[in-house]
Amino acid sequence: MIQEQRIWINGESITPATLPIWRKDKCGIEADLAGFLDEWWGEDECIMLQTSGSTGKPTTMRALKEHMLASALSTCRFFGLNDRSQALLCLPLRYIAGKMMVVRALACEMNLLVREPSSSPLKDIQAQLNFVAMVPMQATGTLREPHGAQQLARCGTILLGGGFVDSALEEELQHVSAQVYASYGMTETLSHIAMRRVNGADKSDAYTTLPGVSVSLTERGTLAIAAPNIGVKNLETNDLATITEDGRFRILGRADSVINSGGIKIQAEEIEQHIAATTGIQCVALPTPHPVLGQAVALLWEGNPNDESTLRQALHELPKYHFPHIIQHIHSLPRTATGKIARRHCAEIINKR
Repeated sequence: MIQEQRIWINGESITPATLPIWRKDKCGIEADLAGFLDEWWGEDECIMLQTSGSTGKPTTMRALKEHMLASALSTCRFFGLNDRSQALLCLPLRYIAGKMMVVRALACEMNLLVREPSSSPLKDIQAQLNFVAMVPMQATGTLREPHGAQQLARCGTILLGGGFVDSALEEELQHVSAQVYASYGMTETLSHIAMRRVNGADKSDAYTTLPGVSVSLTERGTLAIAAPNIGVKNLETNDLATITEDGRFRILGRADSVINSGGIKIQAEEIEQHIAATTGIQCVALPTPHPVLGQAVALLWEGNPNDESTLRQALHELPKYHFPHIIQHIHSLPRTATGKIARRHCAEIINKR
């Protein structure tokens, strides 16, 4: 039975009884928030969730409210959040990341400031925030604002999820005084089950699991997750990983992102990360049919078309089999609502050539 019958939104106490009054004339994310609270305070023990669709067709699943609450409490304990804390909701409520921000506010009675999702959600906020969850694209967008670093500095903890944190963003975040973490998780794990510090003296490239979570490797070398407190028994992911002796793990890339070119297995993320680190150009590497090799690398990239020579120079620094058979420019890579690159849509663009 879910007992969280009060939430603080923008400093106002909202209960099931006052929700109908509060929701009048609300639109955008506040209307979505009212709808979610209706669902949370309803009689059904489950919440319907939708996956992001970054690698395939979006699907829906049912999650027990008690499992969502357990996940929220684990995060609150990890970051020391309580009824004196203030958090920001700036993620769409269609997906698990936004929903879990609301559940965390319910779980530890934080005051939840609400802003429409945008590329720079902090620009009109003067208050000190204890906790902010955002996608990497929003962190980058904030840093592009005239006083972006100062905006981030007003956040005690920033949690980045829903996409890869590239080396260029990590470098910029070294100059931000807030503690910044990258999260690992998915809809099926009710948001994150592990985190790594991105900046500061404790920064790391390995993820540390939250209490009650254990990981192992499958025969394919992909990560498997067990987290009984949130209803995850043995979830096999598509993420290739290594596990250290102390139980932390590193993600190498997705198993479905491997390009088998003439028997040589090429990890798409290796190409993408090299390009981002050396040029700042965002791209996606994909398999394309090849009459001799079976598959070859295709590259779809966004940005200034005049940067193609810089891109090609960086590609020549990789092993020769990594060099793309197709290089195609696009004004903007297709992304999901949470900022992830929609790889399936990118593949459709390449295959239409």
